[in-house]
Amino acid sequence: MAVHKNCHRVIVCSPRVTQHASRPAVPATSHTLGLSPSVHVWLHCVIGVGPNVRVRVLLRESIAMLSHRLFRACGWATTAAVLVLSPALMPLGSAVAGAPAPPTMLHIVPAAAVAGTAVSTSLVTRFGNRLMLGGRPFRFAGANLYWLGLDDNIRDGAGSPTYPTKYRIRNALEAAAGAGMTVIRSHTLGISVGCAKCFEPTRGVFRSAALASADYAIAEAGRLGLKIVVPLTDQWRWYHGGESTFTGWRGYQNQPAGFNAANSPAQRAAEAHFYADPVVVADYKAYISRLLGHVNPYTGLKYKDDPTIMAWETGNEIWTANPSWTQEIARFIKHDIGARQLVADGTAATGMRTANAAVNGADVDILGGHFYPVDTAWAAADAATAKRSNKAYLIGEYAWTDVAATDRLLSMVESTPSISGALLWTLLPYQENQLPEPHGDGYAFYSPATTPAMQTVLDRVKLNAVRLRSG
Repeated sequence: MAVHKNCHRVIVCSPRVTQHASRPAVPATSHTLGLSPSVHVWLHCVIGVGPNVRVRVLLRESIAMLSHRLFRACGWATTAAVLVLSPALMPLGSAVAGAPAPPTMLHIVPAAAVAGTAVSTSLVTRFGNRLMLGGRPFRFAGANLYWLGLDDNIRDGAGSPTYPTKYRIRNALEAAAGAGMTVIRSHTLGISVGCAKCFEPTRGVFRSAALASADYAIAEAGRLGLKIVVPLTDQWRWYHGGESTFTGWRGYQNQPAGFNAANSPAQRAAEAHFYADPVVVADYKAYISRLLGHVNPYTGLKYKDDPTIMAWETGNEIWTANPSWTQEIARFIKHDIGARQLVADGTAATGMRTANAAVNGADVDILGGHFYPVDTAWAAADAATAKRSNKAYLIGEYAWTDVAATDRLLSMVESTPSISGALLWTLLPYQENQLPEPHGDGYAFYSPATTPAMQTVLDRVKLNAVRLRSG
């Protein structure tokens, strides 16, 4: 094999190669060439594509374009500048005479599975208003994969949400890593109360078996070098439960489905006891304690010790929370439970200013914003507030559907060091039948992309990932 002289490095790793389900299996150990997307490379080799089939390959092309071509032609999940060749390469000149010539069998794996290996066992920490990983500033592109623990898009015969299959979990995580993302956010890894398939289906009753999908997702994310932000409750009354579940358990009357704290004063009044009633607060703390103390059978680690988890978020869009409550929960997570990860303020929501968050909370590490639609001026002002408060700032959700606005937002993130990263809403998997998993809120995002606009945003996110890593 001859490689262009501009090759940056050759390393050996053992990633699990991402490939289309119909392609031949690839040996687990691979020789990996880490190259800049702009570098052109000659590859002259004979590659094994089956027990008795070899094909000669001669290529000279930029890594970025090669990845793009293979992605379109073969269906492999591609990533920034990592080519993986099977270690079963035959010497030059040993191709089987007359052998058929199937498509070029170069394999692309997530950059995070290579570059992230060295830091996958490191905790994300905070130094002032900057997140750190492996002794360096940590900035990232990412996405929300809210469904990893329990999926409302695929329902069973009774119409109930289902646990996502390992295939779908792996497909989405590899797609995220393949786009250069290094952080994901997933509600159902941490919010699982009040439903038959939940971790706490009724007050005080816990089902470890309900965390099987979460266990697998966390382990797979760690394998790929992804870090996770995990919300612990929800302002909204979704299928996985939330603060209204806890207040309902203690007799505070919930309004009928469809009513929430934003559109019903009565519902808001009931949910206010989530923060004010010490009995309800104790119930929430008991839930957090049991969840963070759960041992993941894939890793052997308690959730509270797992470096794959970057931060515990006090909730998802719990915009009615007050700063003193947020600090109380943050202190409980860090000091009473002894969690090793960071804590994020969960009050980020559209229309909420960071100034109203727990900017003075001693145990709060991260503040954030959610943007529907994208508002770069608002995000910049919030980031400045976080910086003055010596807190890290991340954009926990943003609507990707306005392509121009997404470009402006990511450009602003890239030029603003006090913004750690931005997570689009929302990445969905391809199913076993190779069809995209349906999702009805208008923000479904897939890789491979399903529309030209989505492809434009996917390419922009990949560029954002490269720029943030190199900046």
